[in-house]
Amino acid sequence: MGFRKIGAKKYSGIFEYFKDSDKDKRTIAFYISYRDLDNKIKKLRCDAKSKEDALKILNDKRAELTKDRAEIQRDSSLLYQKVMNKNLTLEDVAKIYFPTKTAKTAKMIESGYYRHINPTLGSMKISNIKTSDIKKLSEILKKKIAQRGPPSKINKVIEKPTPLNPRTIKKQISNLRALFNWAIKENYVYKNPVIVGDIIKVDANKAGRVLSDAELEILWNLDEFIVKPRLLLFLKSCYHTGARPSAVMDIQVKHINFDKRTIHIRAMKQGKPYDARVSKELLGMLKKWIQEHDLVHDNFIFFPMQLYARATTEKERKSIKNSSTRYQGYAELLRKIFDKYFNQNIGTHDIAYRVSVYTMRRTSATKVYKKFGVVHAKKFLNHTEIDTTMKYLNIDNDMEELDYEL
Repeated sequence: MGFRKIGAKKYSGIFEYFKDSDKDKRTIAFYISYRDLDNKIKKLRCDAKSKEDALKILNDKRAELTKDRAEIQRDSSLLYQKVMNKNLTLEDVAKIYFPTKTAKTAKMIESGYYRHINPTLGSMKISNIKTSDIKKLSEILKKKIAQRGPPSKINKVIEKPTPLNPRTIKKQISNLRALFNWAIKENYVYKNPVIVGDIIKVDANKAGRVLSDAELEILWNLDEFIVKPRLLLFLKSCYHTGARPSAVMDIQVKHINFDKRTIHIRAMKQGKPYDARVSKELLGMLKKWIQEHDLVHDNFIFFPMQLYARATTEKERKSIKNSSTRYQGYAELLRKIFDKYFNQNIGTHDIAYRVSVYTMRRTSATKVYKKFGVVHAKKFLNHTEIDTTMKYLNIDNDMEELDYEL
């Protein structure tokens, strides 16, 4: 495979593509080359049948970029005027803030902002937003109906409208606080009006539901997992490692030590990376999964399977296996299964009674606690403080299990 420039200056930026194996070096495609908005060189294949077609496509692209650059320049000038006049709205700042974020969750956080926050506060001057405005926003969100996807093949029942989960509201408010903290550093505003604890009180460490052995047996044997075995493997991984779901999503083949029976878990929150000792059952499931999907050293256990199925080249397939999938998709599928079998007639606000993916972590940690004590449970959960572990575990029924008399 090779590229060659077209001689005439008129066609600068256009390349002919040919096969090295072709003795005549006949052109089989045309590529155009240009600098994008970040001034990086791009070379893309186009649909041109001739160099004249390619030239038209390239000129159209250049004209589009010129227009975009002029628009960016106008926006920058307008933004500068707003900064000088202290007329920046929250939405103005958001448009500057989100492109600076590079984390995997950045797009999801940005989407949450425009869906939940911007309709209420976006048009307000950022310097005028007060804590009372944030409290009003939280009250609006408490009444907002959660948006669900269309019924899946697993659960075709149309769900009743339910309000946003309190944790979702707290997350949106916390993300807004982070935006304000950044705006303070950039001198767009001088005070952060978002005081999460005063605005919405959700105890993230409140002990949640723990499944009994009988309930676990029902869960592990659901027919839905026959159709989607990756969901069962994911839940088993959460259960046997005790790791947070997002950390489980990042497990790669190289993190699994079959000889030592450990899985390396990345650092989360204030913790450090650690090696979780796991059961032979989980190791057997992982080994079978790795073999079935031809996974190698850097491949992720939970790679984007739908993207992989749509891939058209071997190179693309290998690349997809080297990326982790989004936890949100797994969480949504599992939520529907949990709602069908375990959460019937339990509202979304009754967090302590609902089964979720986090129930796996709580259930296994509570079992470790009851069998080995709180020190082992703390280590299992990778907590830095025992107080955090005690708040996390569901130990309300401990006294009921003791045979004693007053």
